Amino acid sequence: MVLDDNAYVTRFTSLKQTLDDPAATYWGEGMRDDLLALVPILPDQAAEAALFRELAIVEAKRDEDTCLDHADRALAAQRASGALSDEALYFMHLFCADFAVAWTDDSRTEMHLDQAFALHGKLGRPAFEAFSLRMNKGVYERAYGRARMGLDWFEPLLDDLMAEYGPDSQQVRRVLGLLSDSERRLGNIELELAYAERSAGIPDVEAEEDPGKRVSTLTWLAGVRFRAGRVQAALAAFDEAIAHADAYCRPATQNFARERKSACFAEQDA
Repeated sequence: MVLDDNAYVTRFTSLKQTLDDPAATYWGEGMRDDLLALVPILPDQAAEAALFRELAIVEAKRDEDTCLDHADRALAAQRASGALSDEALYFMHLFCADFAVAWTDDSRTEMHLDQAFALHGKLGRPAFEAFSLRMNKGVYERAYGRARMGLDWFEPLLDDLMAEYGPDSQQVRRVLGLLSDSERRLGNIELELAYAERSAGIPDVEAEEDPGKRVSTLTWLAGVRFRAGRVQAALAAFDEAIAHADAYCRPATQNFARERKSACFAEQDA
């Protein structure tokens, strides 16, 4: 069946309206399939850039590594057509970078981060998006053992997040955890412990809905305390985790807390 350009435009425009509507709901795999069905009837490279940009974002939101391949094709068509706005490119790079940092060690990750950074400044996007990019850049550098295991990014980010959101915010809590892990990788146990104590001392709002989050935090803190030689403090954190799990969590989480304690003190006895 041969379709004219208007048929493509009509079908793509309808899908794009759904994708751009923050209140719309759709099945991610179904949206992907609907977009891919348009590939055989692409009228030109401008349409190709726009279509594969949407595919890249849909697949990034679904945590699928094909998002990076779709982004490649969108960028190739963009070089030929110049059809996409800076804002359209920015969000594609932003979503692809967020996925790639979290789930891959793909060589294209740095390009998406760098392009998102550049376009963020050019477009004057909100500060919270820059905070997210800076955090991702630190995580990326840490994965490759660079920038003092990401500390060159996390340390100034912590100051900015405290100024923006306050010292007890969830954003600060997360970065303190990243700082603790970076110091662990560098062998700085006292700094690892200091950051861990600060992070664990900030209530996790997600633990209100998922009490297992508190168990995970306490067992993590207990492990850091144990490595730092604070054995009694580690024991107290493990016992608190077990008590919390027994009171609010399912058997699997109760067993997890006990297993973490047993494994930690078994290392001591070995």
